[in-house]
Amino acid sequence: MTADETPVPVLRVRNSGEELLELILEPYGSDHWMRPGETFVIWTLGHPGDEVFEVEHEPGTVTVHAESLPAYVGDADGNEIECGHNRPPAPGPFRLRLP
Repeated sequence: MTADETPVPVLRVRNSGEELLELILEPYGSDHWMRPGETFVIWTLGHPGDEVFEVEHEPGTVTVHAESLPAYVGDADGNEIECGHNRPPAPGPFRLRLP
């Protein structure tokens, strides 16, 4: 992102449940895990009023499809949240260490 490009926050997602909630940002396929009570902000370099996101919900997962790229996941203070944030360990005896 260059200094003259100002991201426009366009979507807030809050986990109001009692368990981890997976947020997936497409088309990147990046996963970001939200603790109960946590709010993430998804922003893009789109323009205010643009229809830039489509949201799908399944039990335990919210998928956000970004129609305007680049798109980012961050916290309420504007800090970018990296892929794998709060990702739980893989279940079972054979665990692969993921980056």
